Amino acid sequence: MMARPSSVVLALLLLAEVSGFAEGASNPGFVARITRKGLEYAHRYGIATLKKELSTIKLPDFSGSFKVGWIKSVSYEFYRLKIHRFELRNSDLRLRPTQGITASLSNNYVAVSGNWKVKKAFITLDGTFDVRVDGISISVSLNLGKDQSGRPTASVAHCSNSIGHVSIDISGSLSWILNLFHKRIENNFKNILEQKICEMVRKSTASHLEPYLRTLPVIAMIDQVAGIDYSLVGAPQVTSQVIDTPFKGEFFGRNWRSPAPFDAPPIRLPEKQDHSVYFAVSEHVFNTASRVYHQAGRMNFTIQNQHIPLDSPIHLHTNSFRAIIPQLARLYPNTELELETSPESAPFLMFTPGNVTLSPVIDIQAFALLPTSSERKLLFELRVTTNISATISVSSGRIVGSVTTGSKLKLELKHSNVRYFNVDLMEAILNYYALHTLYPSLNAKLEEGFPLPLPRDTYLNSLELHVHKNFLLLGANLEEAEH
Repeated sequence: MMARPSSVVLALLLLAEVSGFAEGASNPGFVARITRKGLEYAHRYGIATLKKELSTIKLPDFSGSFKVGWIKSVSYEFYRLKIHRFELRNSDLRLRPTQGITASLSNNYVAVSGNWKVKKAFITLDGTFDVRVDGISISVSLNLGKDQSGRPTASVAHCSNSIGHVSIDISGSLSWILNLFHKRIENNFKNILEQKICEMVRKSTASHLEPYLRTLPVIAMIDQVAGIDYSLVGAPQVTSQVIDTPFKGEFFGRNWRSPAPFDAPPIRLPEKQDHSVYFAVSEHVFNTASRVYHQAGRMNFTIQNQHIPLDSPIHLHTNSFRAIIPQLARLYPNTELELETSPESAPFLMFTPGNVTLSPVIDIQAFALLPTSSERKLLFELRVTTNISATISVSSGRIVGSVTTGSKLKLELKHSNVRYFNVDLMEAILNYYALHTLYPSLNAKLEEGFPLPLPRDTYLNSLELHVHKNFLLLGANLEEAEH
């Protein structure tokens, strides 16, 4: 009778996708946790969805036959069955530790109307009927898993149902004939329903839920350089209180793909139940992104005079560097300069309680652009160190960030081809450039962020964000998109 009882658990399944960690599985870079509050939300949403879907369900026709005295065997058919009233009196959604989810509906009521007809030889009689079915109980257990591609799977492990009482009211031409046999018809109706309910549950899971889960992407492309792998790293394990979903959460290069040479640290989520869902984002996610962009050369910058703000007191020109390197203007008069910057290695973020920091080490090479040729002359090389503070937040389902100076840039002269060099003054110039040009440019890129692995039409509100050791914890409640 119920074509989509699985919709009771649909919201939970699509959000959680799958849960838990298998023994021996690698540490996830990203974990999504559904709490009891989230389960209650899924329950409410599932019931509302079920009520809405039941109004559009086409119930199967059924038929039978009976004997009427000298007329002998008469065949009957009930068709165009439609639910016009449905009462969900009791429903429950529970977690089955280590296995999956159980949805149960008990002591429910449904009223169905439709058409009937009987045939005997060339004679056909027809009319309408109303059926009231009371005491409907259904229990469905779903096992959750993952396939070889890292996508979630769901299958019906157990389904049982029972029907308390069926009463039928038949009207139309010679309906009294059918009413004489209403008990037999009611029992037939009840037996057919009991046989069909679990069959429909399994068909619904196979035709609606499983295909939907298979369409969930395990790869999210970020830009022309990188993508992020959101495949699952463990088989299901559900506790009595929460569902934890372990995602790989690792960035990769679009033109090349190799596993990160470092492991994600373990994530130990605190026992919080204030929000419907929690997302733990390991520093591993951000550090694999740093590795990919560094290897792709996207952290290397060439700073030319045109990049310097017009109101800057110093420009990349030999005349502006008289105070720093007095002989520079004599060696290369009226010549523009160019700086090439590159990190010595991919800068990694460090998560400590309440703070996100990184300490990049950057090499800078300065060149003179000779006006009479395309040749460049290496002038000096610098090594720059600093501490940077990062702020991470969530906007429109994406993890975004920004950076601010934790300390000033510190310069070390590695090599000079122009002898005397005022390191302190050069340090002041680079700090001015970083503050007014470099950090704003970097923040513009960080504002693009990367997506959370959310099912479609799911949005977050009441966000709360905390930084723990090795990971960022985001708590949120859920809201559905308006249709």
